[in-house]
Amino acid sequence: MPKKSLVIAAVALFASAAVFIFRSNPAGHNQPGRPGFVQAAAGRFVIDGQPFRFVGANVAVMFRDEDRAQMPETMRQAAQAGIKVVRVWAFGEGGPDDVKPIGDFNDWPRTFFFRKAPGQWNEGAFIELDRTLAEAARNHLRVQLCLANWWRDTGGVTQYLRWAGINDAADDARPFGINNERAMLFYTNELTRQLYREHLEKIATRRNSVTGILYRDDPAIFGYELMNEAQSVTLRWPERRAWFAEMSSYLKSLDPHHLITPGDWGYRSAAERREWLADHALPNIDYCDVHHYPREDHDIFVESPEALREFVDNRVAAAYSLRKPLTFGEFGMGVEGYKGLTQTEWYRAFFETNARRGVGGAMFWILTPDPRRGYGVTSTTPRDQQVFAEISRAATLFASLANELPPKPLRDAGKHLVPLQFAFTHAPDDPGVQPQVITREDRTLLYRFKPESALAQRFEKIGGGPGYIWGSGVGNIEYLVPGRRDHRRVGGLVVRAHIQPVLPIDARPADIKTRVTLFVNGTNCGSRLIPVEPAKQPLIQEWTIDSWSIRLRAARGLPITIGFAVTADSDWLYGVNISNWPEGYDSHDATPVEVELR
Repeated sequence: MPKKSLVIAAVALFASAAVFIFRSNPAGHNQPGRPGFVQAAAGRFVIDGQPFRFVGANVAVMFRDEDRAQMPETMRQAAQAGIKVVRVWAFGEGGPDDVKPIGDFNDWPRTFFFRKAPGQWNEGAFIELDRTLAEAARNHLRVQLCLANWWRDTGGVTQYLRWAGINDAADDARPFGINNERAMLFYTNELTRQLYREHLEKIATRRNSVTGILYRDDPAIFGYELMNEAQSVTLRWPERRAWFAEMSSYLKSLDPHHLITPGDWGYRSAAERREWLADHALPNIDYCDVHHYPREDHDIFVESPEALREFVDNRVAAAYSLRKPLTFGEFGMGVEGYKGLTQTEWYRAFFETNARRGVGGAMFWILTPDPRRGYGVTSTTPRDQQVFAEISRAATLFASLANELPPKPLRDAGKHLVPLQFAFTHAPDDPGVQPQVITREDRTLLYRFKPESALAQRFEKIGGGPGYIWGSGVGNIEYLVPGRRDHRRVGGLVVRAHIQPVLPIDARPADIKTRVTLFVNGTNCGSRLIPVEPAKQPLIQEWTIDSWSIRLRAARGLPITIGFAVTADSDWLYGVNISNWPEGYDSHDATPVEVELR
């Protein structure tokens, strides 16, 4: 039988679309599914009602001559290793005179684009994608199609914006060559949105030139990813989320049977976690996705297998709270390893953790014929034999744990709200935490603390020095009013503090506030919404406490703990910065933290 006929026969066996089954989405509504298609139900992937969990790989098959020539062998190697899903980039914008890459120049001047300009499609790229899907089906692989790129290597959002007449989103002087403020216009610009919708239509309604199957009818497609690592400037998440909502809805109207994930790469903070959840809670988003590179993601602090497990646990808990499956769409580790562990040991920790924590799929970056490619895994050199052995072992493990759900502690939606925290505690008798005590003529007591004389601190990030202490995100800073030998009448307490938000690196000061709650001996004494203060005009927060139990404790001379906290359920999660007065301000002998017993 001719080769093309063999491929068609294989795909025909792989597909059976005559009968509809049903799946339940998180809202409880029944949606039509198709036999042989991957579906999402109750927090897991299923095929024809059976759990489907997998080891996956990003594959280099689209953008270089060698990659294209070796595509059938790459697919064969993937299947042989036990891989079940491959991730393929089905995008590429602009020609040799358009937005250039910032890092990877192997496809420059650009030749392997899907669209050179509005209205100028490159049929050759689509034919190559047809071949890739057919070859994947022949090897019993599923394909996750990624449909756009935030980054410049393939044109990406900056090329879309250039077509819309916005030329300054690509900026070589900025990190990764992108002016994020300008690039955010991609989500709201009418023309860029129209051009992207055209790409969705071109993909979903295409008939495969090799198999004759419409993409929307092809069970070899695992699902769609709207964008690779879609970014957002702090506090502008609603713009990105509106884009996710619009494009997922439009894609579902074209293809109601395949899964969709937004391509929101992940989160680092509790504030970002909240937005990640809102993105993935959208009604036409079917599953969740995270990317992770331990060597590169310095703000996540994954430096050991134990830290990796905690990282995975938090993302599993987040996804499970939505009852949607989770994939790790990218994980990368170079041949040099990291923090004393080999590449193979990191791969083992990644796969083992994902398998045992109930993750739907764990995909590595990147299966390639090129041994020189960063984070590349290839069969063309003996160097990667151990990694291939680990991939195969993981595939067997995932299959044996097909019915595994996340461990029970990860199914509690009220926990794991904060991705990571650092902490310290001093001994109560440490001289460094002792305040200055002043007895006034009216016998009131005033305790004055230096900012850095905190008894304890726990925040997502912490820092400090002479004259200041800070914690970003969610957490608390505590000071200790020491015990006394005498008893006295106490009519109330007054707590004052010079507090400021901790600014995200990409935020404008005028836009940021933080919600700080005062806790006295664990009792909530109210919150303050604190903006960034004007220059040389410090904002002093003051709480007056007349709680009987707190007054009684103070009257008896017992120690009192004063805590300034940003709680996980706060509306503004931007930390606590306690510092000395700004230069030029007359403090009148006051200190940045005071507790007064009246």
